[in-house]
Amino acid sequence: MKTYILPLAFLSAISAASGITALDSSQFDYKYEMDEKPTEQDLDNSGAVDFTEVTSSSWLSLSNGAMTMNMTSGGQYLMSAATSGTAGDAWLNLNPTSATGGSGYTIEALIRIDSQVSGVTYALNLQAGTSDTSMYNASLNFKTTGIYWNNTLLTEPGFDATTWHTYRIVREGGGEETLFSVYVDGVLVKGGLGSGLSADIKRIIIGSPGATNYKGKATVAYLRFTKGAYAPPSAPTGKAAKKWSGEFPVQYEMTANDTRFAASGAGTDWTGTIASGASASLTGHLSATAQGAGAFWRANDSVWSDNVGPDTAYTVEFRLKVNSRWSGTQNGRDLAFQFWAGNPRDAAIVYVGASHVYWEPKGIGTITNLSDTIRTGEWHTYRLEYSGASQSSQPYAYTLWLDDAVIATAPAPSVQYFTEASGGNNFLRFGVVSSSTMGGSFDVDYVRWATDGAWDWKGPPEAFVMTIR
Repeated sequence: MKTYILPLAFLSAISAASGITALDSSQFDYKYEMDEKPTEQDLDNSGAVDFTEVTSSSWLSLSNGAMTMNMTSGGQYLMSAATSGTAGDAWLNLNPTSATGGSGYTIEALIRIDSQVSGVTYALNLQAGTSDTSMYNASLNFKTTGIYWNNTLLTEPGFDATTWHTYRIVREGGGEETLFSVYVDGVLVKGGLGSGLSADIKRIIIGSPGATNYKGKATVAYLRFTKGAYAPPSAPTGKAAKKWSGEFPVQYEMTANDTRFAASGAGTDWTGTIASGASASLTGHLSATAQGAGAFWRANDSVWSDNVGPDTAYTVEFRLKVNSRWSGTQNGRDLAFQFWAGNPRDAAIVYVGASHVYWEPKGIGTITNLSDTIRTGEWHTYRLEYSGASQSSQPYAYTLWLDDAVIATAPAPSVQYFTEASGGNNFLRFGVVSSSTMGGSFDVDYVRWATDGAWDWKGPPEAFVMTIR
């Protein structure tokens, strides 16, 4: 797997551009989340679709929350649909402006460059222009090894565009030509840029606009834009960002009277599967036994998948006690319990055994023994953090805690992982999910999560004690 980390000296030299407000792209005016083709979307309810493809649909495909643009023959691109001056697409109806006193605009996309045809200059282009000027346009070009503003290289040697990165183009209002900035993964790589293109385009275009110089294949997880100039929000630093899980907005305490969760699997928020030979009950916590059988629960889409996208930073915590393991576990491992958390792009799987903790930060087939000794019958707290795509300038995307200590970190996978038979990796699930690889007896005290950041460990507040003498 390839991982790109910006050099420390480079980071210190390019702190965020001053004078503009920060805004997360989830708050932008228009968001193409690739849950359906952009050519079928009408986000502004204008009665017309917002994007059109220049060539046939054979080169544009949608799968598992991402759009693949296969432009290996060149000359194929997706652009805002309406002609100049005609209402009908979201970009024109948003009406950002670039001339003196204009509103400016911000565009953000989560992109992976899968390949580039040998001998051509670029694999992908993202450009935009406003209706009030043809002088100040954005034009960001992509290679597998770097990004360019028109033909000026913006990234350092070693940059790997074949892994997922978040790219943000900011056009400040004011009229001056040198008011463009480009951010990668929340870090300013270049400010004070002049126009990347002098043309009267008045639209957004992404793809391969030139058959000679642009040929490649790219995958886009989202494309978002808004009126106004906004810097990315500061990424959580990890060690300074701590929160007790009792303050997380979503909490399942596994009590018998909580109708959101049920041992039978009939809860409103969780769907359970209790196989023949397995058992489960609720007595203030969830108790289950599954040896050579399955007993697992999955959070319904409305409470997990609908709220977790490819760039969502989240933290999930669960408190667990393993009572015994099944002797038939895979390769003699003491795998008694599985906890799986994923988004449309990445997934991490944590196993708790009778004596050790294991995990799969890259998907099935890479089970790693973390060699952290635990003892049967002891309660432990496990916390999984995912830093989100917008934080990939940090060394690690996943962090796993055992009680109050970090026991593992791992970068996000460099490829999408969609081979899970039960519907992809964008779900949260726990229990004994395979009768042939794991099994045992376990108790779960709670499952809690937050989707507003990667929160490091913090215990409950200490009780206030007042002594009267």
